[in-house]
Amino acid sequence: MHDYHHPSVPTALAIYEPLQDGVTISVHGHVKHGHHKNFAVELLSGPNIVLHVNFRFHHEHVVVMNSEFGNMWGPEIRHRNPLHHSEHFHLHIKVHHGYYHISVNNHHLADFPHRYPFQSVQAIGLKGDVHVDKVHFEGFHFRTPWQGQPIGHGASYGGYTATYGTGPSGFQPSFAPPPPNYNAYM
Repeated sequence: MHDYHHPSVPTALAIYEPLQDGVTISVHGHVKHGHHKNFAVELLSGPNIVLHVNFRFHHEHVVVMNSEFGNMWGPEIRHRNPLHHSEHFHLHIKVHHGYYHISVNNHHLADFPHRYPFQSVQAIGLKGDVHVDKVHFEGFHFRTPWQGQPIGHGASYGGYTATYGTGPSGFQPSFAPPPPNYNAYM
């Protein structure tokens, strides 16, 4: 399968084929030590955040899930944060037809309903106070080479160019190139 090893944070890592029912994206890393540390893992489509999973440690020890389209956030879904500072974690996001199944360290955290078509996801964003060891993609078919064709909703897998990050100026991410012999299903 396809892996990104030790990506810098913040970054957006291009996903070279559309998500489909049954695929899993896993993020392996550890929370950086400190009192005011937060981090987020996001599934991105152009300038939109299809899925926002924000681990918060300051004032409230929660995981906030949401989505943002056209600079407007939807209603938050909150759960208890199972992580602690300096702790290693395995975050798994499994795509199902109607929702994302999200687990942390093999324990179910939440199911987040699709608010935007999961097939439009172009990248995974990583930001905040986290060290990521690996991002792993599982269940993709890799049937044909990617041809850079648009797939609807204005999304194109030819390259992800939206501004990503925090603050009014945002962050223009660098993208890791696909690994050698990376093929995509279209």
